[in-house]
Amino acid sequence: MKLTLKHVYRLGKICLVGFCLFFLIDLLFPFQIKIDYSTVIKDREGNILSCYLSKDQQWRFLFEDEDFNDALTKAFIQKEDKYFYYHFGINPFAICRAFVNNVIYGKKTSGASTITMQVCRMLNRKPRTYSNKLAEMWKALQMEWHYSKKDILRLYLSLVPYGGNIQGVKSASIIFFQKEPQALSSAQIAALCLIPNRPNTLGFGKNDALLIKERNKWIKRFHKEGLYNKEVMNNALKEPLDNYKRSVPRNVPHFCRRMKNKFSKPVINT
Repeated sequence: MKLTLKHVYRLGKICLVGFCLFFLIDLLFPFQIKIDYSTVIKDREGNILSCYLSKDQQWRFLFEDEDFNDALTKAFIQKEDKYFYYHFGINPFAICRAFVNNVIYGKKTSGASTITMQVCRMLNRKPRTYSNKLAEMWKALQMEWHYSKKDILRLYLSLVPYGGNIQGVKSASIIFFQKEPQALSSAQIAALCLIPNRPNTLGFGKNDALLIKERNKWIKRFHKEGLYNKEVMNNALKEPLDNYKRSVPRNVPHFCRRMKNKFSKPVINT
């Protein structure tokens, strides 16, 4: 069919109506984020003095600007949503592929949810139904409209589950490795990438042999996809898991408690 100015005009009208409808619904039902973070008290050099559970008794540390590093963010994006920087909250091609596999072929397929959609799900946990999936997609569009990609990634890295009451990459890295995110090794990053999808089976201490097997598989895959060079891959494959649940820092308790009561925010620099 030949494309005429009449067709272009009609298409333009449809797009305009769609945008106006989006803005109207977004105005009537605004996207809101309410997260209760744990409290972290730091000294003047930026070292953690003490940590406190959130009000809902979770270890949920805010992922700060200083926690971002290329190795960690690239690994999570490569595994979870390699087109994260190119889509608008949903990936139509991945959704269509999952729909065909699930409905037509009866195969359970993962990977259709973008990082943005996963954040929406973690902010408002509900049973996985088709209606809730549609709601996630709408919320993802709203989130992409109101937040930058870095802010969305920050939310994702602050909320991903690691089993029990541990949420977020920073919480997991401090509790299990006694390191802040920027100091993690390539092997530790690979392990932290895996657990959020299967925290009940791959969580630290659940089945370490299985976790090492899956970790090594993804280390090799990251090498194949260009994230890790050969030397990094070989060193990561040899690295022991070396994880166990450690206590969070509890230094100068009276001073830190006073600071927590005085300043109500996720990170308190003294």
